[in-house]
Amino acid sequence: MKTLRGTFFWVTTVFFFIVAFSLTIGQLFPIEFADWKYSHTYYDIVLQGFPVAVLLTLAYTMGKHRTVKQNIRIAVLTSIGAVASFFLSVLLMFSYGFGAWVNYEIVYESKENPREVISHQLWDNGAFGYGSQRTVKLTPFLGLWNIAVETDTATVNKMEWHFLKREGDIKIP
Repeated sequence: MKTLRGTFFWVTTVFFFIVAFSLTIGQLFPIEFADWKYSHTYYDIVLQGFPVAVLLTLAYTMGKHRTVKQNIRIAVLTSIGAVASFFLSVLLMFSYGFGAWVNYEIVYESKENPREVISHQLWDNGAFGYGSQRTVKLTPFLGLWNIAVETDTATVNKMEWHFLKREGDIKIP
């Protein structure tokens, strides 16, 4: 039983760290998912798993070493926290869960590394249409992510890049 409590403690602690990092400091890094489907899956797991992780804290906070009154208080407060985190997750889902940067047009391709491109992107809000736009240099990072750095196409060294101007992920009929 003690091993199971320790496992729940570490799993929830690591999960809380991942949630806190992903929704705060992680947004400042220029690393993003290469495929919007992975991004949506990741944020679905983070946002829907948060209330479950809050409830899992009951497994290691309640116990025989506490009085019945303390255990009831912990159970009630944790349940209220789980319900509050559920509603917070629903609100955050509109910010993180639905939107993604989508390649509208691949403008340049690196001569050295064809997987490195300069792309015009649109912020896809799903059913709400498209939002802002940007031009970024996308450098693959560990296969699953891209390092996105905003770039001005007027300052691109034409000796290092092939001009493509091909259609991206948004298909125009």
